[in-house]
Amino acid sequence: MIISQLLDAQPHLTTRECEILECVALGMSAKEIARHVSLAPRTVERYIENMRLKMHARNSAHMVACGVFYGVIHVPS
Repeated sequence: MIISQLLDAQPHLTTRECEILECVALGMSAKEIARHVSLAPRTVERYIENMRLKMHARNSAHMVACGVFYGVIHVPS
């Protein structure tokens, strides 16, 4: 039952949010992500916080786990 509730509550992430989430999953810092996507570090931090809230995640690790669960981040086999 909990799994079906999670699937019903799947958040919509923008293309930019997905790009930043993948960088977070790779262990990049906000400064490294900012250089990679040509944004200010504070803007990247804001994206990360907004995604965390959208996904109802407790922290960045939980946010990445949610991204994998929802299929936003693809894990190579």
